[in-house]
Amino acid sequence: MGGFLVSYDVIVVGSGHAGIEAALASARLGCRTLMLTLNIDTIGLMPCNPSVGGPAKGQIVGEIDALGGAMGWLADATHIQMKVLNRSRGPAVQCLRSQNDKKSYALAANRLILSTPNLEVRQASVNDLVIEGTTIKGVITNLGRLYEAPAVVITTGTFLSGKMHVGLVKQAGGRIGESASTSLSHALAGVLELGRLKTGTPPRLDARSIDFNQMTPQPGDNECLRFSIRTPLSTSYQNQIDCYLTRTTPETHHIILNNLDRSPMYTKVIEGTGPRYCPSIEDKIVRFSDKSSHQIFIEPEGRESNEIYAQGLNTSLPEDVQEAFLKTMPGLESVVVLKPGYAVEYDFVKPHQLHPTLGCRDIHGLYLAGQLNGTSGYEEAAGQGLVAGANAALYVQGRPALILTRSNSYIGTMIDDLITKPIFEPYRMLTSRSEYRLLLRQDNPTQRLSQLGHEAGLVSDSLLNEITAFHDQSKQFKITWEKASLPTGFTYPTPPPRTIKEWIKRPEFTLTTLQYMVDPTQLDAAKTAAIDIKYEGYLTKQTQDIAILTKQESLAIPRGFDFQCLIGVRRECIEKLIRYQPQTIGEAKRIAGINPADLLILIATLKKNHD
Repeated sequence: MGGFLVSYDVIVVGSGHAGIEAALASARLGCRTLMLTLNIDTIGLMPCNPSVGGPAKGQIVGEIDALGGAMGWLADATHIQMKVLNRSRGPAVQCLRSQNDKKSYALAANRLILSTPNLEVRQASVNDLVIEGTTIKGVITNLGRLYEAPAVVITTGTFLSGKMHVGLVKQAGGRIGESASTSLSHALAGVLELGRLKTGTPPRLDARSIDFNQMTPQPGDNECLRFSIRTPLSTSYQNQIDCYLTRTTPETHHIILNNLDRSPMYTKVIEGTGPRYCPSIEDKIVRFSDKSSHQIFIEPEGRESNEIYAQGLNTSLPEDVQEAFLKTMPGLESVVVLKPGYAVEYDFVKPHQLHPTLGCRDIHGLYLAGQLNGTSGYEEAAGQGLVAGANAALYVQGRPALILTRSNSYIGTMIDDLITKPIFEPYRMLTSRSEYRLLLRQDNPTQRLSQLGHEAGLVSDSLLNEITAFHDQSKQFKITWEKASLPTGFTYPTPPPRTIKEWIKRPEFTLTTLQYMVDPTQLDAAKTAAIDIKYEGYLTKQTQDIAILTKQESLAIPRGFDFQCLIGVRRECIEKLIRYQPQTIGEAKRIAGINPADLLILIATLKKNHD
């Protein structure tokens, strides 16, 4: 062991989106924090699509912001396009998505990290962990230097024994141009159970070689939108850049199908399992053979960049095949490929070995976050990073842990899924995974989480005051609309409602109407108020269900209870209850695949039998 010993409170290994939030959370809580990264210049890099948000992911970004994190603010500051997805559907699934300037985002993240008090950065590769008994003591770099800390957060993404594939050519690496971390993978394998997963990325195209006139423009929304409550309302939305839509053709499919023998996936060269909800283009064409075409979104990577991200074209086929099939799509007939798409397979830690804090069950002080835990996506990684970094700091300070739950956040839902359900493929957060999605909306994360974040020390007094003022504004709308007369200039249903509140409850009322009723600076608060009014009955029911489940966690299930008698419970659920024989509702709740609706029926049946 060379060099001299340096001590910190918390060490964060990695500088991707999980590492950024982990390091910032730890530093925010007052811990002397060290970030170790392979390359200081790639802090906050967006190696895949330079976008933030989307279904469930946008909600996670809002939750990160509500807990004082950085991702939402960074996305707002560097977006080149912003839009609301799923506008035609209910507020439970509506979400924000930004297309970001790749270089600007990374630069803003780098500046933030390097200017944060209590946070130091060193460029080094971590080769080993120092563990005494069942407690982490620090890390050792590739140069033999020991950094000591009572808490370590590992956020290595796809770098653990990473292997990249383009066709049948493979090379070690976590992403293109960067080496893999093999030694750390071996160190983790000595104390934890690892698995193998795979992800992929599409080719990058030269914008100057694309005929955008043959494609359908996909503009951003013409209104001020933001992830972060800290972002000032502005007119930046007026300077957005269009994305475009093209499609694959039968000729595209023919070329791909004729070259599957050169695909590392279909020749079993790749061992890891890929993401079901973000399949490669070759996988889509094989699995959905009845479809004659698939949507491909052509998305710019920055204002000053000629690089185009081809969303929907993840592939690991050989470079010549990629060039051939790309030229069969409208607008891409003369396309120049700047970088080929490739697949990456990597080691991950099976997350059933973690606590809800994201601390390891068997190694005190060791925390894991991001793709290392089997997830996919920047947002999922960042949410985990914040929780892991905060809990590492709280552990060092001897303070109560920060536990997010299924009932108060998508982040809590994700963590609960990870630690209780087997992971066979990269985990992606979906709105359908949350049974409380009407409560966990894009518009209300500060209402759900900021007081909790303030109590933990993640949210400052000044930020909480700003959030409280926003909530007070929203409450005032609800009070005013209770009796306020209808504004003029609108067409009302028959019979006409008597108050604005009655109007909002009618199906004819839409949230877009609010932009004509209130000042733009009050629009966010007004939307939250309107949603709370419109879905008041459903929200009350979900809140009551949560209270019942929380209160009845210790309710005993008699030994030998006949689970077959449960009426209205799914067969899969009954089979699992029979198999695991839980002794309390709390134990049943932690069985993978048992949802709250099943538990409510079980509780009602137990109480009926007891009476």
